[in-house]
Amino acid sequence: MLDKLVKLTDSPVYAVCSDITAYLERNPNQHNLTIGGLRAALERSVKDDNVLIQAAFTLTGHPFNTLEVRYKLYDELMLDVQQEIDHPTYIHAKSVGNFIDEDGNDIPVEELDARVFPYFINVLHESKNFHYFSITGDE
Repeated sequence: MLDKLVKLTDSPVYAVCSDITAYLERNPNQHNLTIGGLRAALERSVKDDNVLIQAAFTLTGHPFNTLEVRYKLYDELMLDVQQEIDHPTYIHAKSVGNFIDEDGNDIPVEELDARVFPYFINVLHESKNFHYFSITGDE
């Protein structure tokens, strides 16, 4: 599917999606991925981060379901992870304009965005996804 999208669209995002899935197929034990980790694994530069981010988020959705996105909420000094947040919770906070953390603190969405960082979990080889369809091959 991705090979077809790369050829039909010439999209750099789909090309990077293909690179990410190829990397995950070669490294099935690679579980948690950050944008910096993907950058290093794919030998990209910082200037490619926007496309890496777009590709990683693309792979979280249907029909790919290759990655799951989660977020680490850091404390105000950006030293320690205060809480991990799943994607639906993050999107809900964005839609209502604030986030209530585990300690009951009301965090405005602007502050939340400054303190939260996404990471991606490799779910390519989970049984529900592995037999669904071929990520990079012809269907």
